[in-house]
Amino acid sequence: MKIGISGACCTGKTALTQALSKKLGLPLIEEQARVAAREFGFENPKVLKEQPELGRQFQWRCLELQITAEDSQPGGFISDRTVLDNAVYWMKWHSRGAKSEENMRFYRTVTDQVRKYDLIVYVPLEISLVANGFKTSNRAYREEMDFLLGLFLTSYVESFIMVAGDLDTRVKQVEKFLGTELRSLICHDRR
Repeated sequence: MKIGISGACCTGKTALTQALSKKLGLPLIEEQARVAAREFGFENPKVLKEQPELGRQFQWRCLELQITAEDSQPGGFISDRTVLDNAVYWMKWHSRGAKSEENMRFYRTVTDQVRKYDLIVYVPLEISLVANGFKTSNRAYREEMDFLLGLFLTSYVESFIMVAGDLDTRVKQVEKFLGTELRSLICHDRR
């Protein structure tokens, strides 16, 4: 099972990803923006605002790392973020400065990869903001990113669920969905 956890920053994706990885026995793919940031040698992506070309290189690297990490787990995974999250960040920060050809190459790469997920779990804005030094705690920014992610989800994803509540409730919602899906597949195969 290939599962991606998607949502704006500071929504509890990492905690949910870790809990589901343990519960479902799936390898965990960490958020690749942090991996890319280490490669690029910075602690906070805000430095990229003043360097648009470097910002585009960084976002391409995040996408490449995400795809490589996902493709290296053919038996399944649980991922803290998805390629759709990469598309949202590209649209917000880099699409205006890039040529249309580059934008479309980025979006087509995302579209090709998103088809490989068995399930995307969308985590909405419901947790109070906590600044962590890497992500913003700006409410309006989070709302904008959440809105854009909703557009991508409804446009490009066949199977996604939204979870809400505390961590245990979110885990149970995913388990319930997966149980229903597995029963549906088993019944379908018997026909």
